[in-house]
Amino acid sequence: MDNRGIMKLHPLTLRFYGESAHLEEQFQKEHLLASLTHYRVALLIALVFYSAFGILDFLLMPEKIAVTWFIRFAVVAPIIVGGILGSYTRFFQQYVHPLMSFGSVVAGGGIIFMIIVATPLVSYSYYAGIVLVFMWSYALVRIPFLWASFAGWVQVVLYEIAAIWIIETPIVVLINNNFFFISANIIGMLACYSLELYARRNFFLAQQIAMEREKTIRANQALEQEIAERTHAQETLKESEAQYRLLAENVHDSILTLDLDMHFSYVSPSVMRLTGYSSQEIQKLEVERLFTPQSYELAKKVLSEELSRNNEPEPIARHMPRTLELELLRKDGGTVWVELTTTFIWDSRGRPVYILVVARDITIRKQADSERERLVTELQNA
Repeated sequence: MDNRGIMKLHPLTLRFYGESAHLEEQFQKEHLLASLTHYRVALLIALVFYSAFGILDFLLMPEKIAVTWFIRFAVVAPIIVGGILGSYTRFFQQYVHPLMSFGSVVAGGGIIFMIIVATPLVSYSYYAGIVLVFMWSYALVRIPFLWASFAGWVQVVLYEIAAIWIIETPIVVLINNNFFFISANIIGMLACYSLELYARRNFFLAQQIAMEREKTIRANQALEQEIAERTHAQETLKESEAQYRLLAENVHDSILTLDLDMHFSYVSPSVMRLTGYSSQEIQKLEVERLFTPQSYELAKKVLSEELSRNNEPEPIARHMPRTLELELLRKDGGTVWVELTTTFIWDSRGRPVYILVVARDITIRKQADSERERLVTELQNA
C-alpha cells in the first residue's frame, strides 16, 4: 500500500517524518523563499513599534530616559536593523530561525531590563511590552513553533528572575502579571502551532496535487503515445493490405483463401479468366462444384493429409507447400487444368486456421503433354 498520500507530521516538532520525510528539506526551502520578504516587513514593524514606545518611556519615567533609550535605540534597534540588512545574506538565510528567535529574546530582554531600572508602579505595568513581543514572535513572524516557543519561555524565565529576585514586586502584582504573561505565551504557542500546522498541510496538499497532476500528464502522454502507435499501426496495416490487394488483383495467377470447411474467404479478380466466374460468384459456390469428381476427391485427400501434420513433431513440415494438378469446371461447361500451390496457415498455438491457394492455368501444358504422349505411342506402334 502506498502511504505517500498520508501526511506524517511529528506532533511536537511538526517536522515531516516516515513516508513524508523527503518533503522536509523542500518545505524548508520553499518556506524560506516565501517568507524572506515577510521577515523583513516583520522586522521593520518591530523597529517602528519598539522605537515608538520610547515616547512612553519619556512620559512615564523621564528620569530613566537615558537608560531606556539606550536600550531601545543603541542596543535593540541596531540589532533589528542588522537583521533587516542581514536578511539579504546567505548566512541569515541559513540560520534564519535561530537568528529571529534571538531577536525576539533581545527585544523581550530589553523590556525586562527596563522593568528592572524603572520606578515602582511603572515597572509593574511594563510587562505588557513583553506580551507585544509574544504577539510579534508567535503570530507575525513565520518561524517554526519550537523556535518561537523557546524564545517565549526564555523571556518568561527572565521576567520571573527579574520580578522575584532582582526587584521587589508585590505578590498580587506578580500573580496578576504572570496570569496574563503566561496565558499570552501559551495562547501564542497554540497560534504559532496552528499556523505552522496549516502551512505544512497546505504544502503537503500542494505536493499531492502536483504529484497527481504529474501522474495525469504522464498517463495522458502514454495514452497519446499508445493512440499514435495504434494509429500508425492501423495506417501501416491499411497500406500493407492495399499493397497486397493491389498485388493479388493484378497478378496473372489467381489467389484464393479458404477456411477449413472449404469456404472461400478471398478470391482475386483474375479467377474470372480462369473459370468464367467472378470473384463474388466463386465465394458463393461450393468447392465441389468447381472440380471434376476425380479432382475433388484428390483435393479432399490432400486436405486430410495436411491436417494430419498437426501432430508431427517437426513444425517445419507443417509449412511445406503442396502442389496439385486438378481439373476445374468452368462456368460455360468446359474444363481447365490448373496447378494449385497450397499452403496451410497455422496460428501461434500450432493450429491450422486457413488455406492459401495460388492457381495457375496449365491447360496448354497439359494439352502439349497429351499430344507428346500420343506421338510417342504412335511411333512405338509404327
